[in-house]
Amino acid sequence: MSKKPSDPRGGHSRIYWEIQDSMAWRALSFSSIALYMALRRKLQQTNNGNIEATISTLRHAGFKAPSTLAKGLRELQAVGLIDKTRQGGVAWGRRMCSLYRFTDEVVFEHPKLNISRMPATNDWRRFTTLAEAENAIADAHAAVVRGDENKSGVQKLYRANTDSVLNARFSNTDSVQAEHSLEQKLFQSKKSKPPANPRRSSVSCEAI
Repeated sequence: MSKKPSDPRGGHSRIYWEIQDSMAWRALSFSSIALYMALRRKLQQTNNGNIEATISTLRHAGFKAPSTLAKGLRELQAVGLIDKTRQGGVAWGRRMCSLYRFTDEVVFEHPKLNISRMPATNDWRRFTTLAEAENAIADAHAAVVRGDENKSGVQKLYRANTDSVLNARFSNTDSVQAEHSLEQKLFQSKKSKPPANPRRSSVSCEAI
């Protein structure tokens, strides 16, 4: 049972002015700021580092397109506001989602997730000018287009409209063109019959 908030108005997401006034924050797009706030809503007392960012858990916040979610995660990582603690994705042989931490908060140990305790690193402070932060974001996006960046497992977990099919896409560092190509392959050919035993969308994230 979660502890009752001491504030009579209930829980809240606290963002210090130092972050909001930083060059890292100023370089973000509006959708990336919205994503940061949606992820911050998930933060509790000890779960930093165990923050998931899947379409299925962020759809209510307006994130319905994998490319939008991927872009936001890429920007937040590029400017050091969040960092990945666990690489997920079928592409890495694991049907689990990636996990993230806020760099301005301490990470407590999560043995079952193989996440070690670490202090706040405040990576966003390294940017002293707006140009530096904007260039970091531009470089991150360019690396995706070039395809020379390691994948980071952004996932879209949902059921197809007519088939009980798992559609797990990892587009955080894939090019937009590749993502659209995959989408067309999955949904365009209605002429072909569905597999005899379609795999059910049973992917879920551990709740520790």
